[in-house]
Amino acid sequence: MKIFVLNTGGTLGMAGKPLRPVKSAAQLLKGIKIPKGLELTLEDFPEKEDSTNIPHVNRVRFAQRIAEVHDDHDAFLVLHGTDSLALTTSAFWMIFKQSLQKSVFVVGAQKAKNEAGSDVSMQIANTLRIAKCFHRKNIIGVYNVCIDDVWDGCRLKKRADSDTMAFHTPGRSPVAKAWPTINLGEGLRNRLRDPVLAIQGLRLDTRFERRVATFKVSVDDPPCVLMDQVEKRQLAGAILECRGAGNIPDRIFDQEEMPFSWIDALQRATVAGIHVGILSPFEDGRVNLERYELGKKAKDAGAISLESLTPDMADVKFRQAIALHPNDPGRIQEFISTNIVGELLPGEEDLE
Repeated sequence: MKIFVLNTGGTLGMAGKPLRPVKSAAQLLKGIKIPKGLELTLEDFPEKEDSTNIPHVNRVRFAQRIAEVHDDHDAFLVLHGTDSLALTTSAFWMIFKQSLQKSVFVVGAQKAKNEAGSDVSMQIANTLRIAKCFHRKNIIGVYNVCIDDVWDGCRLKKRADSDTMAFHTPGRSPVAKAWPTINLGEGLRNRLRDPVLAIQGLRLDTRFERRVATFKVSVDDPPCVLMDQVEKRQLAGAILECRGAGNIPDRIFDQEEMPFSWIDALQRATVAGIHVGILSPFEDGRVNLERYELGKKAKDAGAISLESLTPDMADVKFRQAIALHPNDPGRIQEFISTNIVGELLPGEEDLE
């Protein structure tokens, strides 16, 4: 079995004071027990970065490199910083979608390899064990291995900065366990290789709108931050982190200096051609723009529901939706509301 390992940077390969990414893939794999039967191809991305600094254009480049070596390898391991790791797993799912018929693992660590108590060796060793098992069982998809939990990358979220158990998937359980033996969960039944899709080959959807920004909204936040963008016409999309199930304040911020509300700013934005998505602030949240008056006002002003997407997947999927349908809010909403790779929570609300 052949595994392609791409080192993109992150804490696991950092050294110095302050920490910066310097270690190569070969240095990170040194001393780690490789399971029998695995052959690793090691490669360093030209710019190893703190993951805070990784733009979506680089995520596309990661995916393109995987596509270039796809046919010669059975699985793929991307070494990555933890802070934006969930953005990368979300991007991979949206770039590859169902055409991905092998397993991709994106793995980070909370400590550098040289630091006392480092989790690097366990993270990589467990990932290699899982990759071998998934290949043998014909399991496909994008995953993160965090100590002994295996998480589906389409709903991944970093939940801790001072704990090695750094990740989870809101509303979902781990799909597998890596300790002491590998235990595969029920959720993997929907992640089995499809021979028809496999023979068609890997396809990439690489268009993402760059001009999208996220704003956390409250009645005490000045809506001018969005209104200014309407006047400058520098945004193609805006994500508003709402209250409740999709509520956006309609209270006037300042009667004299800023005589408008967030709803007013939202409406001005949509009239100007800026697509506005509404995101739930809760880990298990579902946006419902019909439930409350303030949510209905947001919908009537042209807002798009980001449904039950996690923040990272919402960022990625909304950008792709705008790139695919730049002038059609209805098609954007349809794209967001379609559960393409399992990124939406199951079930639906009865609004009668």
